Amino acid sequence: MELIVNRYGETTPTSIQSNGVAISTPIYIQLTKEQNKTILNAIRTAINRDGDAVVSELGVSEANLRHLLFARNGLPERLLLKLQELTGLEMVSKQQIEDTYQSWITHLYQ
Repeated sequence: MELIVNRYGETTPTSIQSNGVAISTPIYIQLTKEQNKTILNAIRTAINRDGDAVVSELGVSEANLRHLLFARNGLPERLLLKLQELTGLEMVSKQQIEDTYQSWITHLYQ
């Protein structure tokens, strides 16, 4: 099984099965309000330290990030992983994501 690469050369969370069925695995992570504040403050610190490089790497302005953090019911996994990388904070681990998916798969096939 291989994840497919889109026309922009980015790997997607979708795999085409041998029978032609595409299976996608969206992950949304909802942080607590305090965790959102911690991430936002850490990004602000990084922006003050490194300026536009952080905004450029993140791909959104501070105002848009604030909206993403506080106005949604969860963040896409790629955004949270990028925030963790830029801030050095770990809000969720690989193991926690794997455990959640395993629990869901177990539930589906009971």
